[in-house]
Amino acid sequence: MKKIFLLLLSVFFISNSLFAATDDKHIFYLDNPTNKNIKITVDSKVYNLKPKTYEVLNLKMGKHIAELSDGTKVYFKIFANSKGGIINPTGATYTINYFRYQSPRISVDWRDPEDTVLPTFDDFIIDKNYIAWEYDIFEEVTKESMPKKLPPNEDIHVFTKIYSPSELKEPDYTEGKAIEVYSFKKSDIDMENPKANLPKIDSDYNIPNNDDKAFQNYIKQIIDLDKAYMNTNDAKKQKKILQEYDKIAKIIWSNYSKYNIAQGSYDKVDLKALNLKSLDRGVIITEIEE
Repeated sequence: MKKIFLLLLSVFFISNSLFAATDDKHIFYLDNPTNKNIKITVDSKVYNLKPKTYEVLNLKMGKHIAELSDGTKVYFKIFANSKGGIINPTGATYTINYFRYQSPRISVDWRDPEDTVLPTFDDFIIDKNYIAWEYDIFEEVTKESMPKKLPPNEDIHVFTKIYSPSELKEPDYTEGKAIEVYSFKKSDIDMENPKANLPKIDSDYNIPNNDDKAFQNYIKQIIDLDKAYMNTNDAKKQKKILQEYDKIAKIIWSNYSKYNIAQGSYDKVDLKALNLKSLDRGVIITEIEE
């Protein structure tokens, strides 16, 4: 019995070690959808990407450096709750599209989709926390896979997928394949001079202009939390800051809707209007050295 207990204990610690090793890593797709070769260095490792290829990077929480082929250095930081994303050294445009899902238990009459402009992104780092999608580039959306990604207690859901420009597949209407809500042209791209779209490091916040002292105090607390979150490398502190942020964001959403700062829902408040630098993000660019 003692031997069995010790064996189970050993398995427990080994399993915990494995989970600790994998939970600290975040998947980023280093993508080259162009017709040209691309060279980029990430954390001193050189990647020579051939046309229409990508690498899957498992990056740890903390500080990282990407060096572009022209010598530009991009310093970025990954937070503990990062869901990963896409590193886009070519400045290519990525598109979000939608897939409807309904449980076999129910019947839904979907309205015909109206014409819309699909969201597109060409940032150097496309952050999965900030933008939010469920299916990654080159990940196929099928009727079989959707229930596995379905949030608990939901029978109806609209899934999101992000497309690399080099995903040239047209809709597949065979049984079991999910169909996009909106049709859009997936065209080949031949960028003459692929170049990363680097952001300007902006330190300003969009602070609402009003005399409501209680409201302004909550905004100040949010900004202070944003700065603290950006500067700490401690996962526990990051988690604690996010919990405090969530609490205040819910107060703003519930009590100060007239100021049109909080969007989203009570369970997932969106304060992007404040131009926050780190809260709600899984990765941020901290410095660019040209």
